[in-house]
Amino acid sequence: MQEFLANAVARCLNRFTLALLPEDRRAWGHALVAEQQGITNGLERLTWAAGGIVMSVNELMRALFSDRPTWVTGLALGITSALVDLHSSTRSPYIGLLCAFGLTLACWRPKWAWRWTFLLGLSLPAVVLATNNWGPYSVDRFDVFYGLVPSTLGTLAGLALRSVSSWFPHKPVGH
Repeated sequence: MQEFLANAVARCLNRFTLALLPEDRRAWGHALVAEQQGITNGLERLTWAAGGIVMSVNELMRALFSDRPTWVTGLALGITSALVDLHSSTRSPYIGLLCAFGLTLACWRPKWAWRWTFLLGLSLPAVVLATNNWGPYSVDRFDVFYGLVPSTLGTLAGLALRSVSSWFPHKPVGH
């Protein structure tokens, strides 16, 4: 029974390994899974599969955080919008900034644009926790997460704008 369970978990981990790997590294994942077919011990196969998950997660993190200038810019924009919100009597500037910043980041770096939504939308909770300044959120503290909505809308608008701009031919300036 233990052998059967170990093999079943290994198969599941192998599927996750292949799903997490980017296309250019997927051949490596298939080779790892093929190599496991020669292993008869279920626990050893499970160990190989767990190693595949660790390697896949490392590869995913490397690809996800490889664009440092954009991450630094996004973090600065998120913190700026959070500070504006904490010192403003209305939430309109915060909403406008999050939409504009989400649009900008999604147009600039559209690959995995969801990361910009979370980076911008979670900047206010991070600033509030770091400074312990709840500002207008001291009554209803869960409201600090409402920034996810305008940052999502801005990111979606940026992706749409980028998509629509590809419909038009691009001519070099001055020609």
